[in-house]
Amino acid sequence: MVGGVVLGLLVAIFATRANNNGKGLVTDVTNPFAIDTSAQMGKGGKERIFIENVDLWRYDREIDSLAQFLVGNVVLRHNNAYMYCDSAKLYQGQNRFEGYRNVRIVQGDSLVITCNYIDYDGVTMLARLREFVVMEHGSNTLYTDSLDYDRVSGLGYYFNSGSITDTLNVLSSIYGEYDTKTKKAVFQDEVVLDNPNFKLYTDLLNYDTETKLADITSPSRIVGDSGVIYTSRGTYDTENDLAYLMDRSVMESGTRRMTGDSLFYDRGAQKVEMYGHINMKDTAEQVALFGNYAEYHEDISYGFATDSAYVAEYSGEDTLYVHALKLELIKIDSISNLIKGLGNARLYRDDVQAVADSILYYSADSVMHWIGHPFVWSGKSQVAGDSLSLYIKNGAVDYAHIRENAYLSSKVDDKQHYDQMRGREMLAYFSDSKFDSIWTRGNAEVIYYNLNQDSLPSEHVKSQSSAILMQFEDEEIALIKLLDRTAATITPLLLLDNSQLFYPGFVWFSEGRPTSFLDIFRTTPKTGGSSNQSTNKEALPPEEVSPSEVDIEP
Repeated sequence: MVGGVVLGLLVAIFATRANNNGKGLVTDVTNPFAIDTSAQMGKGGKERIFIENVDLWRYDREIDSLAQFLVGNVVLRHNNAYMYCDSAKLYQGQNRFEGYRNVRIVQGDSLVITCNYIDYDGVTMLARLREFVVMEHGSNTLYTDSLDYDRVSGLGYYFNSGSITDTLNVLSSIYGEYDTKTKKAVFQDEVVLDNPNFKLYTDLLNYDTETKLADITSPSRIVGDSGVIYTSRGTYDTENDLAYLMDRSVMESGTRRMTGDSLFYDRGAQKVEMYGHINMKDTAEQVALFGNYAEYHEDISYGFATDSAYVAEYSGEDTLYVHALKLELIKIDSISNLIKGLGNARLYRDDVQAVADSILYYSADSVMHWIGHPFVWSGKSQVAGDSLSLYIKNGAVDYAHIRENAYLSSKVDDKQHYDQMRGREMLAYFSDSKFDSIWTRGNAEVIYYNLNQDSLPSEHVKSQSSAILMQFEDEEIALIKLLDRTAATITPLLLLDNSQLFYPGFVWFSEGRPTSFLDIFRTTPKTGGSSNQSTNKEALPPEEVSPSEVDIEP
């Protein structure tokens, strides 16, 4: 006790002499020295830095004429914050100090910062913290080697790499800001958000540690177990694994690539929804699915598109387009898909067109099944039946199989004269995507016209057989061969009665035939309806999507 009193007196005498001869400075020391505690306000009206505790206080003009040296268990207080260190240099005139080793700032009951060095300015309330800096704020922790902390704004920022962890994510970057008032952070340059389910890579990211929302404002890459998302704008709810992405973000899942004007991704449900100018492409096959709304389910590899939905198959020289009110894309295995077209199915290619109620397409065997009032056209000819299958080879139609009530019609002239063939089933073969030959089997019947030297119909021929072969050249019938020939009737055109022109059930459905890529979006009229039927307003082609644009740019 006596030693402490003596030491206090010596310090007081030294300080008084220094003040009298103008060679020293007087420092406010509250405890244990209690020197000049009456002066409580410093430069600019700011609260001065107070000494709460120190083991040794000294002044050495030769080392630093402006500083007071504090050594051992140093505790300083400034504006409701306590700052601890092993030693410090206090610049009373500047209301500033530097602290060394085991530095710790405690502010309130939620903020603690530790490091090895601090330069604290009591006027600006700016703390420059260096070496092994750790800022703990509630459940959030910031790690870096260089941190500037502005106590006025509550903003801490690092500029030479750092990271912030919360209860869910770890975020790292070259530059970062953390706001202790809002608990929001900003990250720049080589940003990585590490979540248990994915990693997000970008160069600029805003993050809310309370809501766990990450705002994406620059080109970014989100990598998960099931795929990768490329985006440049949006919000990722990391707590609920929900992403709201804009600006034609691209999602890759296996061999699938998907994009749209905007995208909603639910990682928990393994579902993605896309809106506006959708493109879903399987890179393993030359096929893409388009529309204005689409869903894809990762867990079952199933996707569908509606609102101007269509499929583009571009493995051949010409692209084949198929539209339906709803198109489904189902992954069968690693190399094959099933495509379903439900409602108002329409196909267009330059040399082949088709319509039906619905379609099924198996990519493994390249077979397209047309169900419900199917019609196929090529050149001047039309084929119809109860059901119809198109076999695709190298992107072109190889042959068609028509089952039950198969019917072929081919226009002869501008009048009501049509070559016709019907039977139980029909096999129609194509060459260069045009009718090459047609086999009709089972109660086969044929009506055709013999032409005169001016290529005008002159005779009406009607016959039947168990099977009939019809061959074409330049879209014209060149040969008709009957197996097990039966008697035929030949009637001169002048003696022909109108009742002999057609078989029962004859339909020439030119008004339903697609005439272009854009025409696949028209509602197919009922057979026998007007060819001027209006376009379905809900089935318009997506804007700004060229028929040849089947690739996705990330």
